[in-house]
Amino acid sequence: MIAFRDFSSARYGRPEGIDRALVEANEWLLHTGVKPLNIETLSHFSGGGTANLTSSDVGLRVWYLVAGEAATVR
Repeated sequence: MIAFRDFSSARYGRPEGIDRALVEANEWLLHTGVKPLNIETLSHFSGGGTANLTSSDVGLRVWYLVAGEAATVR
């Protein structure tokens, strides 16, 4: 099975954005030994219309393979 875990400072009310998310993702990967399949940048879009659209990177999504006991890794 394939699963993912999001790392986003925004959910903790911290403004560090992607920098803090990267630290948290690296710590989680080291702690669990999970081998990532893919890592995506999470972005937040705001504004009205295409001319005023702004985006900011707010975190990371780590996709990984789970099998057996690893299915409970979180």
